[in-house]
Amino acid sequence: MKLPFQKKKQKKKEMPSNETEPMSNLSSFSGKIGQFFNPEPQKEKVLRHEDFNAAGDVYYATVSAGYKVAQRILWLFFVFFLVFSILTNYQAITYDNFFYLIKDFSSAADSGSNYETLSYESDPRQNFTLYRGGVAAVSPSRISIFTSTGRRTLNSTSGFSSPYMVSSAKYLLVYDTSGTTFSVYNSFARIYTETLDYPVTDACFSGAGGFVIVTRSADSRSVVCSYNKGFHKIAELRADYYLFDIAANEERDQLTMLSYEAGNGTGRTVLSVRDMTMTEHERMEFDGEFPLAVDFLEDQRFAVITDRCIRIYDKNLELFEKSEDYSGGTITGYSITAEGIAVSAVLNSKNVIFAFDKSGNLLYNDAVTFTVTDICVYDSYLFLQTEQGITRLHAKSGKEAFLNSGTGKMLIYNATTALVCGESKAEYLIYSNG
Repeated sequence: MKLPFQKKKQKKKEMPSNETEPMSNLSSFSGKIGQFFNPEPQKEKVLRHEDFNAAGDVYYATVSAGYKVAQRILWLFFVFFLVFSILTNYQAITYDNFFYLIKDFSSAADSGSNYETLSYESDPRQNFTLYRGGVAAVSPSRISIFTSTGRRTLNSTSGFSSPYMVSSAKYLLVYDTSGTTFSVYNSFARIYTETLDYPVTDACFSGAGGFVIVTRSADSRSVVCSYNKGFHKIAELRADYYLFDIAANEERDQLTMLSYEAGNGTGRTVLSVRDMTMTEHERMEFDGEFPLAVDFLEDQRFAVITDRCIRIYDKNLELFEKSEDYSGGTITGYSITAEGIAVSAVLNSKNVIFAFDKSGNLLYNDAVTFTVTDICVYDSYLFLQTEQGITRLHAKSGKEAFLNSGTGKMLIYNATTALVCGESKAEYLIYSNG
């Protein structure tokens, strides 16, 4: 008699021998890999190729299978890339760096601006620049960085007697024109600092983290030092002349330096074009002219502004464009950005504007009815600052739009937004799209 709680006798499974076990494991593993990349529908799937065939959807079955294989290849590539990155950068993977990275992503995520004003500590000696869509302000007491939404990501003690700063897409460089220290910041922290023997007189970024510093020494009027993105000095140039402005383009491996030298008893502007190792490739002299600014445009060109004219050079260092001569006039404002070049001057009792777009083409050459104190180009618009506010002038149609503001440094955020940064606050001036 069989009791109800008795268990059935089960056949004892035979264990594979030691000789066949590795081969079966290898076969099983290779089978799983093959199944992973197999474009055929898997057993657990409801639909099979036969189901698609019956419905007449063979094309969609093939596309779906291709996407499945591509997806799994991308997953494998991501895993290999992650492992490779960890192995090659393990020394830089620290808790602090990871924390900084998360905060940096957070600050970069801010976009757009709905603020009418932006407040900061009052100081008449402040210097301002646009940085990562927001505003950076530095004074002898504080360094502040704001996102475009008005959130302050950095509020640090300055320590600079007479600070000035330049910015790139990634970093902010602050240097002391009265001291000997310069520092590099990201959105929320200082990441590099160095103290030189003499004060810094100029600086610029050269691309993704690289930068150039101008100082002097006991036996040289100018010392130019270029740094790579790892903050290591890669070249140095000592010169017996004073540099007025400098600009660098790492992508083009070009460094442009504007200086003033004695020549023919009247003085001359000298433009020196070098690579990032300081090897000179071109030297141009403009007798009887005083240097004002040099910088790169967006479309593989760079521009030089003197007290007589604007010169624009292409990537082959050929003179691309030259404005009408405005010598004899009094320059009231000038700027060179990636968006274009502009100069305002009082010439023959007229307030004359000369402007070129980012490709070096003439954008505007005419007089306005008011005195301009600063000027900047953005897209097809000219932003003209006066003592009362800022006029936005459309270069092609001539349409003007004026908004009243206080006094301060004019910064152009985009084609519809200008900022006026005063001693204690920045005003956002919002223009219509027309």
